[in-house]
Amino acid sequence: MRKTVLFVPLLILSSCAGVKTAQIEPDGHQAYKLSCNEFSVSLDECKAQVSQYCTKGYQVVEHHEDKAPDAGDGFYWPSTHHLRVKCS
Repeated sequence: MRKTVLFVPLLILSSCAGVKTAQIEPDGHQAYKLSCNEFSVSLDECKAQVSQYCTKGYQVVEHHEDKAPDAGDGFYWPSTHHLRVKCS
């Protein structure tokens, strides 16, 4: 039980939605790198967050999904999506 009590806050902290990093592309456009964990946000909700940063639209430059294998122990670890988008 004690391990569960210690694990839950760690899980909540690690499931932050839309951790973003801003950068300027060589062509001068604003770009963002985001990591969205499906524990708290779906991929569509993650893309909706991008719309808040890129008000004139955006293009997904790179998308990578980290999937945890099913260990068969009844615990599910959701996918994490890593996006790099360029604002229009």
